[in-house]
Amino acid sequence: MATAPKLAVLVVDDDPSVGATMLRLVQAAGYEPIYVNMALAALSRLETGSSRIVAVMTDLHMAIMDGLGLAQRIAEQYPSMRVVLCSGDSGPGVDSLEHQTGVTAVLSKPVRLQRLVDLLSVLVKT
Repeated sequence: MATAPKLAVLVVDDDPSVGATMLRLVQAAGYEPIYVNMALAALSRLETGSSRIVAVMTDLHMAIMDGLGLAQRIAEQYPSMRVVLCSGDSGPGVDSLEHQTGVTAVLSKPVRLQRLVDLLSVLVKT
């Protein structure tokens, strides 16, 4: 009997060491991690197979297209896709990011495993 494919989370971060950490966290949370290092690669990955991807976790600050730009493009092309912005920034401006077009939630770096587990479980149910 075949098992159902594992649900996946697309991780987008231009820093490979942060990407590796996020991959381990996503895997520990029970999802298949898929890693790309830039926003344009994330859009390509979604085009080629977004059926198992339940969320995109993206860094806020990246070259060429930042996380907000990616969230907006995803909202246009894949309106039901959940996008989580991850940011090491602090202060009142970070809270307002959650109200930007395409952004479902904001996680502060360093990301804690339990916070990620809780957030993904809510996102998958909605």
